[in-house]
Amino acid sequence: MNNWKKLSNIHGNIRRMIKKRRFKKGAILEADIQVGSRSNCVNFSSKKENIHIGAACEIQGVVATMENGKITIGAHSFIGQDSVIGAVDEIKIGRYAIISNHVHLYDNNNHPTDPDTRIEMCKSGFYNEKWGWKYAEHEPIIIEDNVWIGEYSAVMKGVKIGKGAVIGAHSVVTRDIPPYSIAAGNPAKVVKELPHNGKH
Repeated sequence: MNNWKKLSNIHGNIRRMIKKRRFKKGAILEADIQVGSRSNCVNFSSKKENIHIGAACEIQGVVATMENGKITIGAHSFIGQDSVIGAVDEIKIGRYAIISNHVHLYDNNNHPTDPDTRIEMCKSGFYNEKWGWKYAEHEPIIIEDNVWIGEYSAVMKGVKIGKGAVIGAHSVVTRDIPPYSIAAGNPAKVVKELPHNGKH
């Protein structure tokens, strides 16, 4: 291993240690959590218990709460690089979930959909309280156990994805997806049912 590679590895390890400290400050972490050098924990709810990450998870993306938003991630789950989980209401992710890279899960519309309200937001400037998620429509998201969400997908507010389901890459999930099914597309639709033995 050349010196440049060694230095890069040391730098990456230091960044991961810094990120883990940030996670510990802003979230309840169970044992054996791994965080990536580009991951982040942003808890504007000011309540550490509003972000709870289960044992043996790996978080490469961003978890962020606003107002009294809550995020729960079950044990042995993976959140990929550049993925964002953003809650002003609540997002629950079950155990053994695989959230691939560049996935967005927002339990809110981010901004109000009313055109007049958006004009007032823009008139007020771009970095103030009127841009907060609390002014957008919001509903909880539930991702049940053993769900796999493919890269570059988005899950919209109010959606429940059933146990064992798979969401194809580049999908936009706007409605509930039943357990043990594959859904894909924009908007995502069920394209196949998955066999299962009921043990998991």
